[in-house]
Amino acid sequence: MNERHIFAGLDGAPRSRKPRSSGLTMVVDWGLGPGRQNDLAAAAASYIDFAKIAVGLSRLLTDEVLTGKIDGYRAHRIEPFPGGQYLEYAHVHGKADLYLPACQKAGYRWIEVSNNVADVPLEWKVGVIEAAVTAFGMGVLGEVGKKEGLSHGPSFADDARACLDAGARIILLEAAELVHADDATRREIDETVVAVGLDRVMFELPGPWIPDVQSHHIHRMRRDLVDRFGPEVNVGNVMPEDLLSLEAYRRQLGINAGKGSGT
Repeated sequence: MNERHIFAGLDGAPRSRKPRSSGLTMVVDWGLGPGRQNDLAAAAASYIDFAKIAVGLSRLLTDEVLTGKIDGYRAHRIEPFPGGQYLEYAHVHGKADLYLPACQKAGYRWIEVSNNVADVPLEWKVGVIEAAVTAFGMGVLGEVGKKEGLSHGPSFADDARACLDAGARIILLEAAELVHADDATRREIDETVVAVGLDRVMFELPGPWIPDVQSHHIHRMRRDLVDRFGPEVNVGNVMPEDLLSLEAYRRQLGINAGKGSGT
């Protein structure tokens, strides 16, 4: 901590510093303009590890804006990556061969590999992860779980192990699976954490794009994650405006500030 900070000594619970291997936070960028992105970085860059450029926004932004966005994040030691649904689009339209070279040309060093919308097998996901790692030297976040309406196929644990064996570094747990989890799904989530280790799992927060999800559901889930797994749990899909309140909760400086250190 900065010992010359005005509030030095009132630091809250300890937290790891960047570069971190656990306690990672991923924000979701739904097209922040340069001004808002710069403001976010100025206020909170030390608390952000990844930024997901959501869905297919990489195509909607001009080359200049996109590369500026990527360079801007990386200047603050934040790794941006394109949303996995863009890769799924490329696959189902027979254009997957264009995807990884374009990501590399844009300046992405990480990608998300998912099969949560397109009905594609685990073998496809494994093949893309291997290609991204071996042919393009990229880091990979392999997503496990499906969005609403699709069966998730292999168990979460088997899916996660296959992604890690193929070269993925982090496993994302799809938010739609978490927010609508029944007892069987909760057991699968627990089995996945045991199988691959908590530091390799990033829990995605849901958003209003998931039916019946409201802001209080999102805030409750992130509190539950920190309360259950501790302040060094990996959390993804954090909206920029919620980032600092999540960090405050991690450090017992949020609505949990009145709790004792042993609770």
